[in-house]
Amino acid sequence: MLNALLSVTLSAALVGPGGGRLVPAGPGPGGGSYDGAAGDLEVATPTLDKAGIHIDGRLDDEDWNRAAVLHSFTQYDPVEGVPASQKTEVLVLVDAQAIYFGVRAHDDDPTGVRATMAQRDKFDRSDDYIRFVLDTFDDHRRAYVFSVNPLGVQQDGVWNEGGGGGGHGHMGPPIDNNPDFLWESGGELTDWGYSVEVRIPFKSLRFREIPEQSWGLQIIRKISRNGYQESWAPLTKDISNQLAQEGKLTGLKNLDAGLFMEINPVMTGKRIGGLDDNEVFSRGDPRGSFGLNFTYGLTSNLTLDATYNPDFSQVEADAGQISVNERFGLYFPEKRPFFLEGTEIFNMPKQVVYTRSIANPIAGAKLTGKVGAWNVGYIGAQDKALSEDGSDYFANLLRVRRDLGAASNVGVVYTDRTAHSDEYNRLLGGDARLVFDQRYTVTLFGAGSRTAQPDSNAVNGMLWSAKMERAGRALSFSTELEDSNDGFQAGSGFIRRIGYMHTQTNIRLNRYGERGALVENWGPSFEVQSYWDHHRFWSGLGAEETSAQLGGNISFKGNISFFTNLKWTTFDFQPDRYDGLFAQATDGTMTPFYPDQSRFQGLWSVDGNFWVNTFQRIRGNVRFSWNEVPIFSGSSAAIETADSYSGNVSLNLYPTRSLQGELGLRTGTIYRKRDGSRYSSAVIPRIRAQYQFSRAFYVRGIFEYSSQDKTGLFDPSSGQPLFYCGDDGCEEKAASASHDIHVEGLVTYEPSPGTVFYIGYTRQMQEPDAFRFRQVTPVADGLFVKLSYRFRL
Repeated sequence: MLNALLSVTLSAALVGPGGGRLVPAGPGPGGGSYDGAAGDLEVATPTLDKAGIHIDGRLDDEDWNRAAVLHSFTQYDPVEGVPASQKTEVLVLVDAQAIYFGVRAHDDDPTGVRATMAQRDKFDRSDDYIRFVLDTFDDHRRAYVFSVNPLGVQQDGVWNEGGGGGGHGHMGPPIDNNPDFLWESGGELTDWGYSVEVRIPFKSLRFREIPEQSWGLQIIRKISRNGYQESWAPLTKDISNQLAQEGKLTGLKNLDAGLFMEINPVMTGKRIGGLDDNEVFSRGDPRGSFGLNFTYGLTSNLTLDATYNPDFSQVEADAGQISVNERFGLYFPEKRPFFLEGTEIFNMPKQVVYTRSIANPIAGAKLTGKVGAWNVGYIGAQDKALSEDGSDYFANLLRVRRDLGAASNVGVVYTDRTAHSDEYNRLLGGDARLVFDQRYTVTLFGAGSRTAQPDSNAVNGMLWSAKMERAGRALSFSTELEDSNDGFQAGSGFIRRIGYMHTQTNIRLNRYGERGALVENWGPSFEVQSYWDHHRFWSGLGAEETSAQLGGNISFKGNISFFTNLKWTTFDFQPDRYDGLFAQATDGTMTPFYPDQSRFQGLWSVDGNFWVNTFQRIRGNVRFSWNEVPIFSGSSAAIETADSYSGNVSLNLYPTRSLQGELGLRTGTIYRKRDGSRYSSAVIPRIRAQYQFSRAFYVRGIFEYSSQDKTGLFDPSSGQPLFYCGDDGCEEKAASASHDIHVEGLVTYEPSPGTVFYIGYTRQMQEPDAFRFRQVTPVADGLFVKLSYRFRL
């Protein structure tokens, strides 16, 4: 009777005026208290046989009274080392199957907490969140990242130290948010802030096979309305490796993930339409297919993945990019789930592994993990991207990396993309990342390639690079050298420029105001870089392209930032770049074309970026630029100079917690300097709307219009057209135009990664005149359905 009365009394005490839940009292016996600001960072982890915790975000389960409490956070951005602006307490304990976290995130302005019912992995730029960083190998190089917003929406990924990061002008942590893990979370808004609960099964983690171990631990809180970031273990930018500044969970004994196996069958149905050989639009018959994804934990730290007939039709289309007057290939990020899981091992100083080079896989296998100090990764796939005779390619990508000392490593990589014995690309490379005095990092990379094509001799090539960086809160800099010859090819990678020596140096200064000051952060930067043709550099000749850039950034109170750059560039294009390019005289004769090189000396450009994240319902950024640029024919031949004007407006809208929208507009126009005539223009508006009925169920729609056109190329002296002439005759560099419309709709139910139901429709159209919406004709469309379930054993 007494126990029942106490239970009723306690339940009543947890409910405040108006039904708001009050924060429970501190931990009971068995827990411990760990003051992050005071450097009390080694947590004796409380262990239970089985925790009786229901993951609903409420922190009202009795077993939380046995948890350790982590408190006294400090701010590290924008002001470093001061007490956190808001109080945060984190509870932690483990049982035989999982690790549990509970958080009480107090806020002086509970109405200012930003929380949306967002799609998984999509809220870190918009919402408040709590981030848990688990370095399960305690090696300060790689860690799991689990983030949760105040409504319990999940985001996860892998922290790969040295892998790069950033966003909106600030260098961010090197987190790959693409991997998805199975874990539980819950969150609840309260009248004092919010609370969350998290359960992470050991089956979702990889760790060492030793009887007793310690894990690195960091807890980070983001307050979105003002951009403040606060951590339990104090952080400083004067140390390059953030994982080296983490705390520890100690006394983790006899951890056992048990048998780890996942089977993910996938069934799809689709009906595809397109233009036939007579340019008539028609749809094929509906067809279905079956695919299978398989994951097996060979050990607690080594995982085998396999896939058969993978389907990526539900992956969101790439946002349009302006492609007129582009000298080099455009980069598009990987979005396909099979290639994203566990591939952080393939991050290297140069991207000689780019999985989108595997364009249409039939089947694939992947092995990733860590054995002792060795990280290993392998991807093999049969790719239906056809070779010259129509057969498939076979891709094999192998990566091995070894830890050295506290934060350094060395590695090797081998890639092979083969169709036949006389059609292949193979590459062997090595790299090293060496950290000195916690602040200085030297990165080295070298690779050689061999490429063969039918009816031609195999070609050898090489690429190497060296980079030194200094991390610092007030002063940071980097300097880099990169060189490759014309024969180098990364058939399984993405290297934007080949056959050049490239040097680049960047220096950045940062100054900080007091917390709450009008100006929170400001500073100048300076960058200089040069490109030489590979052979000219080693012959002691001058640079082909040199630029110097002075930049500046300023961040204001209220999460408002502005960045700007002033750039000076000079070009010196060599005659061999114009081989095959001819100008037509008035009498019809062809003469080799070579421009006046003085046109390309001392060109200027200005650009700026204005970012606002102040308001609850609308946020976004505006970018603009004016550039004096050469008009290019192909990747290297400059014809004449022009004024280029471009802009990019991106707005994120949050009318309700469940409705989110994006409005985007990219524009670019180029005018010839000699007469002011327009050479090219591009306009790409994009609208994206998504309604989230629950954490698992949403609908999404996308509309994009891409209008891009350019006129022909002319000799700037005579005004006559230019031609490329070869063995098959001469071809005029004529005008071109495209006006494409893309519409996409998707309905998704995804209660957990891998368990999904999709139904979607996409349609590509075009019209003869821009933005008239007359004579719109279909080019391609597709209706698809996908159903999959992720079984975990």
